[in-house]
Amino acid sequence: MKNEERYIRNKMGDANPFRVPDGYFDSFPSRIMEQLSEREAVEIPMRRSFVSRFRGIMYAAACILLAVFGTVVYINESGLRSEENADDVVASGSTGSGSYTYEEEFADYVMMDNTDIYAYLSGE
Repeated sequence: MKNEERYIRNKMGDANPFRVPDGYFDSFPSRIMEQLSEREAVEIPMRRSFVSRFRGIMYAAACILLAVFGTVVYINESGLRSEENADDVVASGSTGSGSYTYEEEFADYVMMDNTDIYAYLSGE
């Protein structure tokens, strides 16, 4: 790359080889304005695509479908949990309400009984 630059400098010298005729830029803006005024503006009609026309409706439909799907899944999960709890009550022979509280589920998960929980809470 440097060899090419050296060759060009030796051949052409340091002078700028590009020249502009005298007074070229004096009338340049007026010539450009004349050329611009000769052309007429053309209005191009823009067509909106199907997606852009109904974008809001599609977003609303997606939100409704998501809400319906989430509700159906929630109801099914709740139904399965209540059936599992009913099976646990029947299997254990208890006559309680059949639904665990959050604390009872946590105690079953960590395999702690009331004595262990009281000891933990009291700091012993």
